Amino acid sequence: MKRLAIPDPVIVSLIGGKEAPQASASRVTAPTDLRQAKVDEFIAARALKPKSEQAYRRDLQCFMEWTQQAWANVTRRQVAQFKQYLLQERKLAPNSANRILRTLKTFYKWMLESEYIFSDPTTGVKQEKVPEAQSKELEDEEVEQIYAAIEEVSRDPVRDRALFSVLLHGLRAEEVINLNLEDYDGHQIVVREAKHDSVGEVPLIRQARLDLDAYVQQRQTQAGSLGQELTNESPLFVSNSNRSRGQRLTYWGVDEVMKQLAEHTGIDLHAHRGRHTFCTNLIVKLEMDTALAMELSRHRDIRSFKRYTNRKNKLAAKRAFFKATGQLQ
Repeated sequence: MKRLAIPDPVIVSLIGGKEAPQASASRVTAPTDLRQAKVDEFIAARALKPKSEQAYRRDLQCFMEWTQQAWANVTRRQVAQFKQYLLQERKLAPNSANRILRTLKTFYKWMLESEYIFSDPTTGVKQEKVPEAQSKELEDEEVEQIYAAIEEVSRDPVRDRALFSVLLHGLRAEEVINLNLEDYDGHQIVVREAKHDSVGEVPLIRQARLDLDAYVQQRQTQAGSLGQELTNESPLFVSNSNRSRGQRLTYWGVDEVMKQLAEHTGIDLHAHRGRHTFCTNLIVKLEMDTALAMELSRHRDIRSFKRYTNRKNKLAAKRAFFKATGQLQ
């Protein structure tokens, strides 16, 4: 007797005891990228500010676009190849490539600690060597030239003098534009928003206090003439352009001031040179202890501050040489 063929089993999805309706092909969604799910979990596990989160996501996305390999299957050789891709094909600067690699290393360290992997493929992949960072401080004569130029060419010399004085106390341009009137108490500036959470208090020298006092007085006079009232939350530095007069000064506004002064003096000037000058003066001129200088300049990483201690060591070595050879005056 011929045996009947057994039909293939049919799996029927049930909802509440009834056959579930079949989804149309157009409604079928693409499977979730499990790699992205791990990135989301990694970000959620860290207390990151919006800009830092954006940077982490951008760096990891760069790796995910380079390879479709699952995180757990990535090999050390592939990480090394990715490094070469960043440098040779993307032609990124060594510092930029190193930043992406640091993000990848941090991510895989978390993966290992979370027991999603049992070995870290970034181990042993070294970062690219970069030239030692140099301090780009302004000389005393250049500072004097810039103050003189402010009086000669600035549309608002009172504001720009106060602005430059604050920059010479180590504040970044973005920190300056975020300052409110309440952040200056007549003696110091309180930095409440800063890169890498480097917030803190910055004491001011007497001349800088005089410059800021004059500018705050000007702000109050101008506001009164317009029938406006300044509050603690009012921006400290405001624009004087026709399009945005009275509004908070922007990063590009600070940049325009620096460019104008650079063109007039011939000095290579940008806002961050004020920070370099402040840090160098703390270490070289005032011979301040490194830890104290880092506190005043709100540096969180000794590696980035090394450019200033290196400058001090070079000058100290020259001084010691001239002293030993009887040439020190």
